[in-house]
Amino acid sequence: MRIRLFGTLWVAVQVVLIIVVQPVFLPVSEAQVTADQATRLQWTSDSAEQLYTATVRPEPAVIPIGAMHRWTLELHTADGEPVYPAQISIGGGMQNHGHGLPTQPRAVAYGGDGVYLIDGVRFTMEGEWRLSFVIASDYGFDRVDFDILVEF
Repeated sequence: MRIRLFGTLWVAVQVVLIIVVQPVFLPVSEAQVTADQATRLQWTSDSAEQLYTATVRPEPAVIPIGAMHRWTLELHTADGEPVYPAQISIGGGMQNHGHGLPTQPRAVAYGGDGVYLIDGVRFTMEGEWRLSFVIASDYGFDRVDFDILVEF
C-alpha cells in the first residue's frame, strides 16, 4: 500500500511540474515548441528575400485541434519599421501528408505597430503544419513560412 501511494504521489508531482514549472523555462521562439509545453507560443522568421521579419502567435496562446482560432502576425521591415499597409495572403498545410489547410485564413484587422489579426485558422490533426504568408507592401513582395508542430 505504501509503495502504491508513493507511486501515485510521484506521478502527481511530475504532472504538476510539467504543467506549472516546465513552461517557464522553455524558449518560446523555437518552431518545435508544442502547445502543451509553453504558456505563450510564438515563432519568428525572416522572409525569403529578407525584406521582412515576421512573428506569429496563436490567440489565445493555445493551438486547439479541430476548432477555428485566430493568430496575430507581427510584421516589420528588416530595419525594424512596422509594415502598414500590406496585402497578406495566407496558405499552408501539412507537407508530409500532401494537403493544404482545411480553411482559408485571412487578415481581418490591423492593430497598429505592424500587428495583423489572422482569422480562420484550423488544424485538424496533430503533426507538422506550415503557415505561409505572402506579403505585398510598399517595401516589396515577399514570403515567410512557419513550420509549427502541433502536439497534445
